[in-house]
Amino acid sequence: MKKLTVACAALVAALMVGAAQASAGDVVWGANDDAGKYEDGNGPFFGALTSVGLTQNVMTVRWDETKPTTITDESFLQNSIAAANEAGVSVELDVYPLHSQALGRDPNAAAQFAAWAAKLAQTFPQVKQFVVMNECNQPLFVNPQFGGSSPGSPNVSAAVCGQALALTYDALKAVDPSIFVWGIGLSPRGNDRPEAPSNISTSPIKFLHYLGVWYRHSGRTKPIMDGLDVHPYPIPQSMPFEQGYNDPKNFSIANLPRVYQAFHAAFAGTAQPTLGPGGLKVQINEIGVQTVSDGHAGYTGVEPAGLGVDTTTGSEAYQAAWYTKLVRYAQCDPNIASVNLFRLVDEPDLAVWQSGVFYRDYVPKASAAALKTALAASGGACTGKPVTWVPGATAAKAAAKPAKKSAKKAAKKPAKKAAAPKKR
Repeated sequence: MKKLTVACAALVAALMVGAAQASAGDVVWGANDDAGKYEDGNGPFFGALTSVGLTQNVMTVRWDETKPTTITDESFLQNSIAAANEAGVSVELDVYPLHSQALGRDPNAAAQFAAWAAKLAQTFPQVKQFVVMNECNQPLFVNPQFGGSSPGSPNVSAAVCGQALALTYDALKAVDPSIFVWGIGLSPRGNDRPEAPSNISTSPIKFLHYLGVWYRHSGRTKPIMDGLDVHPYPIPQSMPFEQGYNDPKNFSIANLPRVYQAFHAAFAGTAQPTLGPGGLKVQINEIGVQTVSDGHAGYTGVEPAGLGVDTTTGSEAYQAAWYTKLVRYAQCDPNIASVNLFRLVDEPDLAVWQSGVFYRDYVPKASAAALKTALAASGGACTGKPVTWVPGATAAKAAAKPAKKSAKKAAKKPAKKAAAPKKR
C-alpha cells in the first residue's frame, strides 16, 4: 500500500508540471465532482484537478423542502471552497431540489427555493456562478413530467422549471447583479411518453419548446438565465462521437446545433437572449465516458446495462481519444464557454459513474495525460473544423403558435401526483 501511495503521488506530481500552461483559452475547463467538497479542504482533489489543466469545480448543493432554510453541507462548502480558491480553482454551485416533486406539489415551494438560493449566495459571496435546476426533462429531478398518463397529455415540468428559474434568477441578482446564472441542466434524451411504464420523460428539444411557450405566456419581461447549461452524454457511449443521436429530439456533442436552434426558436423575440453571434453562451456542465474497473481494487456493485461500457468502449484508450475529440470540438464551437467533465475521480460504486480521468485511488488513467496534452496543444484556439450555426429566420414564429392550446391546458390542470422515479 505504501509503494502504491508513493507511486500515485509521483504520477500526480508529474502531471502537475506545466499545468498552468495546459489551461485552454476562451473555453473554461473543469470538473463537475463533489469529491473535493467532501474532502473538507484536505486531500488530493484540487491538486489532481489542476494537474491536468482544469481550473473549475462544480459542486452540488441540493435544497430539502422539509428544511427550507438549511444549507446542506455548509461546513463542507466553507472548507472546500476555501481550498479551491487557494489552489486557483473557481467554484460553481449547482443548485436544485433534493426531491423530484418538491416544486410541483406546493405553490410556495419555488419562492422558498429561490430564497434559499439567495441565502446560499450571501453565505458564499466568493461564488459568482450558479447552475439553477438540473435535468428538468427527467422525472428523477422534476416529477411529474406530464399532466396525465395518457398519450397527448400536456407537459407540466417546463412550467415548474421555468417558475423556479425565474424566481431564483431574480433572487440571485438581488444579492449580487454580477452573479452569472446558468439554466436548466438539460438532459440529452427523453421519450415523450406519458403512458410509458418507466422513465416518463421529455425529449430535450421538445422541452425547450415547452419552456419557451411557458415563458411567452408568463408575461415575464426579464431573462430566466444568463447561459444555457446542457448535459450531452453519449448513451450508449459506443455511439460515434461525430454522429451522436439519430433521434432528432435528442442530442450529444455533435448534435448541439439542434439544441441551439430549439432554444432560439423558443425564445427569439422575447426578453430572454438566445444563442448566436454575441448572444447567450453554453456550458457543457456534465459530460463523461466511463471506463471499466477491471484490475483495480475498491470498486463494488455491477455496471448497469445499456450504457455501452465494455472492454472496448470502456477502455482507457477509448476514453482518452473521446476526451481529446471533445477538446478539439469545444474549442471550435464559438457558442461554448465552459466544459465540465462529469467526475474527475471515479466513484467506487459501479452502479454510478466511473468517468473520471483518475481511478478512485487517484491513479491517473490514460485520459489524464491525453486531456492535459490536448488542452495545452490547442492553446485555446480552434485546431479543427469550425462549428458553424446560424439561427433559422422563421424559427420564432414556428415555436410560438402550435403549443398555445397545450400551454393553457397545462396551466389550468393541476399536476397529478406521481410515483417516485426509479434510479437512472
